[in-house]
Amino acid sequence: MTTSISSLSHQTLAVLGGSSGIGLAVARAALAEGATVWAAGRDPQRLAEAAAAAPGLQTAALDIADPAALAAFFERIGVLDHLVVTAGASLAAAPLAGLDFAAARQAIEVKLIGSLRAAQQALPHLRADGSIGFTSGMLARKPTPNALVKTVINAGLEAAVRQLAKELAPRRVYAVSPGPVDTPGWSFPDAASRAAKFQQLGAGLPVGFAASAEDTAAAYLFAMRARALTGAVIDLDSGAQLS
Repeated sequence: MTTSISSLSHQTLAVLGGSSGIGLAVARAALAEGATVWAAGRDPQRLAEAAAAAPGLQTAALDIADPAALAAFFERIGVLDHLVVTAGASLAAAPLAGLDFAAARQAIEVKLIGSLRAAQQALPHLRADGSIGFTSGMLARKPTPNALVKTVINAGLEAAVRQLAKELAPRRVYAVSPGPVDTPGWSFPDAASRAAKFQQLGAGLPVGFAASAEDTAAAYLFAMRARALTGAVIDLDSGAQLS
């Protein structure tokens, strides 16, 4: 009888955006299961720190917007079982009337186009039973004032999941949609301010807390193991869409 995958042992995983936050949590959790893990990101210093904190982690500095760098990265890895893309771009909230289209274009290029470009470049190396995991966000389906560009990016990725799950079958394609997650992507003046903000955010969520990077990483590991899961978006948002 065929059973679902119970471990990532002896599989090869690439995480783009893997130098910190959710991506690094995914990389570390997969390493703990015995996977060979490659983490890529733009910041060499962060990558060095990630490698020091996670023995066995392979790293590569690259820009997700650079097709040649992506192609060389996947060529270096060889055969790939799973691709996870958590890379994104910072973008300030703004109403349409004051939208900075240059900044919007850059954010779209990094997260939306970058995710699709990474999938395209990984495809020749991805096993037929492998998976591609994107990262969307609750704004894709929860309209929020002054978040037009983030909404467009995340909704675009979720639409791509459904399309590519059919186009790339039997390879599986999914997305994880986080809510507020305590990662270095948030900027606070000090640790006390950060803790207070996340305590406040968590108090307003159905589960009573904001998910950690490790909480969120669990959704990607589940999706990589679940051989019948494709074309789906996993909401791992502490119930934020219900708030």
